[in-house]
Amino acid sequence: MVTDKSVVKTEAVFSEDRKHRYLLRKEWDKNKKKAMVLMVGPSYADGMLVDPTTMYVLNNLYRMDFGTAEIVNLFSAVDGRKSMKDEVEQKNLEQILASAARVDAIIIAWGKAGDTSKAVQKRQEYFLEKLGEFTDKMQVIGFHPLFPRMRLSWKLERFSVKSVTEVDTNP
Repeated sequence: MVTDKSVVKTEAVFSEDRKHRYLLRKEWDKNKKKAMVLMVGPSYADGMLVDPTTMYVLNNLYRMDFGTAEIVNLFSAVDGRKSMKDEVEQKNLEQILASAARVDAIIIAWGKAGDTSKAVQKRQEYFLEKLGEFTDKMQVIGFHPLFPRMRLSWKLERFSVKSVTEVDTNP
């Protein structure tokens, strides 16, 4: 008989009113690579609750031999609003930049959201500019983690931007 035991250390950073989530960090092996996953907006996931997107992110990163996932988003409002209040978004930017500095890989996983939303496209451009010094760490999965093809297996590709609407994913 074999028994697997594991501990997943979780950190969730919220605004005081818990209406904004800036970071969801899960660590299961501090000696392995760390990944930041950048998506569009946070879910209800916190220190204990795990939503389907978070589950697929963790499963895929674990399979790819990462030991830490830092989930961040273009927008921080838990209710899905695309608010851009200066104070709130400054805190979101600070968390994203701090995460980018800590990790080995930045995985763009916002899918095709910018194809149909000008607000999302504007945020993508904003964050790509702010993350400019970390371009050597940037990779992409091409679709959102909930997309059926992405649920069980990710293929990371180098991420380079000609423009947000014309992404080059050639290695």
